[in-house]
Amino acid sequence: MIYPANFETRIGFDVVRQEVEKRCISTLGVTYCQKMQFSSQFDEVKAWLSQTNEFLAILQSKQEFPLNYFFDLRVPLKTISTPGSYISAENLFDLQRSLNTISDIIKFFRFDEEGNTPYPYLRRLTDGMLSFPEIVSEANRILDKFGNVKDNASPLLRELRSTIASTTASINGIMRRVIAHGRQSGIFDGDTAPSIRDGRLVLPVAPMHKRKVKGIVHDESASGKTVFIEPEEIVEANNRIRETEGEIKREIVRILTEVSDMIRPHIPDLLESYETLGCFDFIRAKALFAQDIDACLPHIEKKAQIELYHAIHPALLIALREQGKEVVPLNVTLTKKDRILVISGPNAGGKSVCLKTVGVVQYMTQCGILPPVYYNSHIGMFRSIFI
Repeated sequence: MIYPANFETRIGFDVVRQEVEKRCISTLGVTYCQKMQFSSQFDEVKAWLSQTNEFLAILQSKQEFPLNYFFDLRVPLKTISTPGSYISAENLFDLQRSLNTISDIIKFFRFDEEGNTPYPYLRRLTDGMLSFPEIVSEANRILDKFGNVKDNASPLLRELRSTIASTTASINGIMRRVIAHGRQSGIFDGDTAPSIRDGRLVLPVAPMHKRKVKGIVHDESASGKTVFIEPEEIVEANNRIRETEGEIKREIVRILTEVSDMIRPHIPDLLESYETLGCFDFIRAKALFAQDIDACLPHIEKKAQIELYHAIHPALLIALREQGKEVVPLNVTLTKKDRILVISGPNAGGKSVCLKTVGVVQYMTQCGILPPVYYNSHIGMFRSIFI
């Protein structure tokens, strides 16, 4: 039990949570940070702290941990769980890249030739991660390096885009002739160039000359000094382009629907992999915070015990560091035999800071955050903390 309800704010743990959240690189990690809570289960707390300590070792070793593309695709994946729905090209591109990141993380923590690993707790997290190379391969076939659907994603799409290209070339040729003739007739200026209105290629014409250009008026400028006309020579070609663009959209939807049908059976496992990806983001954020406040993994005991050496309140450390000042560290020991400590002294003498430091260090530890103490500290497990 934690008492009172505003316990975290009272001891300054709200600052700790904010600092860890700031170091997350994805909403996946932020979600873990927001759900972080106190535990009195020794094995659970030991695992949390060991994971963070192992990631701290990775940071200190300067190893390149795969950090790119921590995308949160839980909502898009749940959206396509309904048969007939389809994933967008943008989300498929994110899925492709983030699955490559998951694959890289799995490789990062794999056993060496002797079956050993320097990061046993982190490696254990990868047991539930799957990288789905067949989905990545299909995405590679469909999407280019910018995430656009390739022309050769299907024979029909290649044919339709070829039609668009040839029709566009034909329209451009016609437009050049129309502009050249208009310049000779004094209808167009020397710098007249086509523009787009409502998805159609048009020419800017002065109102006094609009009767001289046969075609469809699509728009006029805000000042009324220019009208935009689609020459009649290209109306039919523009119509063909619009129709072909509609066919292209339908074909892309068909392609993405097929890919979604392939992804759909794997959605539960994908969601689990993304949860673990978020967990790695969260652990990394905790390790970065530990590095910033010079925290470490002390001796963790199953019994109720407090033996803190050089304990520092992290929120006070951050605040004073900005002012160029240093924190006065604390040494505090409490056991079952000597379990009461009376602190007296003048106002602003550090009594409240001492209480908050003991509380926040203990709470941080049982939330799985490495505390800012010396390695020789001994921190036990408590079922409840009261103010």
